[in-house]
Amino acid sequence: MTKPGDTIITESPVYFGILQLARSLGLYVMELPTNMTTGIELEAVKKTLSANKVKACVLMSNFSNPSGSMMPNEHKKEIVRLMDFYNVPLIEDDIHGDLYFGSSRPTNCKTYDESGIVLCCSSVSKTLAPGYRVGWVSPGKFKKEILRAKLYHTISSPTITHEVVGNFLKNGRYENHLRKIRQILNRNCNNYINTVLESFPAGTKVSQPQGGFFLWVELDKKIDTSAFYHLALKHNISIAPGRIFSFQDQFSNCMRLSFGLPWTNELRESIRTLGRLAKSI
Repeated sequence: MTKPGDTIITESPVYFGILQLARSLGLYVMELPTNMTTGIELEAVKKTLSANKVKACVLMSNFSNPSGSMMPNEHKKEIVRLMDFYNVPLIEDDIHGDLYFGSSRPTNCKTYDESGIVLCCSSVSKTLAPGYRVGWVSPGKFKKEILRAKLYHTISSPTITHEVVGNFLKNGRYENHLRKIRQILNRNCNNYINTVLESFPAGTKVSQPQGGFFLWVELDKKIDTSAFYHLALKHNISIAPGRIFSFQDQFSNCMRLSFGLPWTNELRESIRTLGRLAKSI
């Protein structure tokens, strides 16, 4: 679908793995403004598609990494309409969609795809077995291209891990597992948010994700989180500085925290330590 020199659009901030992959493929990335609650800005998408030759759009519609944003259903419908109108493939990463905190799973962009313009990707890497590396794609009208790419890169998938995951999905145990992990992550999220707001300097902003396991934290403009990262490491604490989620010079006072670890008093103290370090700058 793309070749070196082509342009793709993404939300911003965006998962650094997408940026690294795009660079390795020789693609030019246009990072579009993103609301930390509702996801990529539709007006920016419209203007970019109308003024540029875009070959693909890559985004996470549910609980984006790193912001935790979730696109409203109307936004998902509209972005699918736009991609269909301009004939731009939408590569949707829905890997966190099953990790919702509400009463029902959010829809994805693929739900509203009638023409096959959306390639929806997901995996059990964030919900069940990271080491198995088992995932899938609903390719829409790009099935031939996906099969060709898979043949070039991997030829075939390991059958044992696929069989294990398939059996787990088939017997209903996966849904029980998801219910438990969603409850744990929801509690973790609340604990993280409360501790950050209690411990960090006044004016610190924290995202309010409705699923997934990432928090986006915005600190005072004077704090460079790249330097803060090295300061935190001296205390055996790791953060993801905001700068790594963009090719542009932005988000330098932001950071991503993961609340995927089990909540403990030690973890609470680590967040409090981060807060004290932030106050000392």
